[in-house]
Amino acid sequence: MKAKKIVSFLLMLVLMFAMAACSNDEKASSDGKDKKFSGELTVWIHPYVSKDLKDKQTKVFEQMAASFNKEYPDVKVKFQEIPWANREQKILTALAANQGPDVFYLIPDMMGQFADKGVLAPITDLLGKDFDKEDFPQSSLDAVSYKGELYGLPILHEVRANVYNTKIMEEIGASKDDVPTTWEEFDALAEKAVAKGYYARGFEGGNTLNATLYPVLWQAGGDVLDKDGNVILNNDAGVKAFETINDWYKKGWIPKDSVNTLDHFANFLEGKSLSSGATGLTLSTLKQKGFKDYVLGPPLKGEVQSTFGTTGMFVVASNSDKKEAAAKLVEYMTNTENSKAFNELTQYIPPRKSAAGIYDNNPEMKQMVDWLKYTKPGVISPVARDILPKIQAEMQAMMEGKKTPKEAADAAAEAVKAELAKQ
Repeated sequence: MKAKKIVSFLLMLVLMFAMAACSNDEKASSDGKDKKFSGELTVWIHPYVSKDLKDKQTKVFEQMAASFNKEYPDVKVKFQEIPWANREQKILTALAANQGPDVFYLIPDMMGQFADKGVLAPITDLLGKDFDKEDFPQSSLDAVSYKGELYGLPILHEVRANVYNTKIMEEIGASKDDVPTTWEEFDALAEKAVAKGYYARGFEGGNTLNATLYPVLWQAGGDVLDKDGNVILNNDAGVKAFETINDWYKKGWIPKDSVNTLDHFANFLEGKSLSSGATGLTLSTLKQKGFKDYVLGPPLKGEVQSTFGTTGMFVVASNSDKKEAAAKLVEYMTNTENSKAFNELTQYIPPRKSAAGIYDNNPEMKQMVDWLKYTKPGVISPVARDILPKIQAEMQAMMEGKKTPKEAADAAAEAVKAELAKQ
């Protein structure tokens, strides 16, 4: 009897140790560090830099793969570059045919649509708790989250500010210290510049609304949707935004081709325009071209100080058969060192706090970092991309004189409601 008790006791100890070991294995594997991944992961990327820097971009991505392979040597990471043009349709078509990537690049106003179509894998649980969450500002995590789920990790931020031609400013009696911060201050300079034969600014009406109407709309105190998803595009602030753009066009503050052009930066480079929208890439281009007669200015304030600033993220395809490995790769691609290398090359702003120091010795980019607090990532909605051409068409009709600003705002709002009704 005594021997049986001893045996039972020993068996119990063995069972307890086994369970403890099992528990530790599960805990260790939950953060992915002890997982043995293998196979191939395909990542779709884009040309984030000009052609002359393409080799350097390739090296940055190769380093991302190398950092991942130190921990997971049995996984082959394959990067495939696709063009920016029609990328949305290309990605969706490939995923629908089960021929797409495991990991790809996305921005917030595409995220809702992709998530609702079921082509994105939530990575909240795939990442677990050990991905340096504290190193990201909450605003960065909000930009890559949808309906309470994390769908990606951010690799870049962008701020759309302004640059001003200092020679034109001097000609109209202003100095570098007179850089406008409000609509009223800008208007005062613009009137003087236009009187001298210059354009006040560029307005690329054929480009994305994130660079045309939306910043003006936000600065007017408006938006496309309120926080509850209701359409408010044609409220007083919305109509004010349409009126502002219409006034610019009628008064000749922006060029005649503003209705549908894709590029007005050339006017700034040629000394024909007082100002131009500017990102980190703009500043880099000015330096490359030896253009020195400019000063950087902040996003303007109307009722609100605001501007567009996208957040670029890497996400995991829902049909990937290696989702956990793909999520771990995303974590490595966006870690501190890789974030520094990517953003130093591309002149975007790293989302990680630990990488923010790359611009400590670059006053202009350091200023851009400070202006991140004024940025919006666009419209976050499943219909965000679908409504772009419809709102744009109404804005263009207004500029062509076919509709009043109020009529254009109302028609645009109805178009948004129609898209939402399809959901």
